[in-house]
Amino acid sequence: MEKLGSMPDGDYDNAFNGSDVDESGSLSRRGRLRSGGRPGEASSIPELDTPPEPEPELGLPSTEDVIRKTEQITKNIQELLRAAQDNKHHSFVPCSERIHVAVTEMAALFPKKPRSEIVRGPLRLLTSSACRLQGECRKAGPPNGGGGPPGQDMQLVTQQVIQCAYDIAKAAKQLVTITTKENNI
Repeated sequence: MEKLGSMPDGDYDNAFNGSDVDESGSLSRRGRLRSGGRPGEASSIPELDTPPEPEPELGLPSTEDVIRKTEQITKNIQELLRAAQDNKHHSFVPCSERIHVAVTEMAALFPKKPRSEIVRGPLRLLTSSACRLQGECRKAGPPNGGGGPPGQDMQLVTQQVIQCAYDIAKAAKQLVTITTKENNI
């Protein structure tokens, strides 16, 4: 079961807001309550107007580390795209391997099983796209210059390679945004 160790589903308000911090700087576990119909009277009905914000993810890497790995991924993607532009399909496999290593290093910065879907989704996209990229690059032919697919098929492979690279870049950017936001709370 994936939710082991996480808060129970019945905890209706895990949101951090400034009023939930006590004098010592620790988070308190108070739920927000909607006021009743009469002034000065509180109701015990959880606030339904606003969905609760996700609790900050514990164990996220520093923004600087995520940016550093993203820059490495971006540099490797640029190299791959130059190879695609110059029809150097034999360079696809080595480029995809370097991208895969950088993606693996970036993924290793994060918890193995992040509690938050906000982190899980981009991490899943990042790693699955890197694996998909390797498969697509292998279709272009062996790195020793052997034959890949003929004309039209090579164009399709190149389009798929570019799509995978785009998905990797998108996921890396999302992770930078998430860590920047979460680390600045």
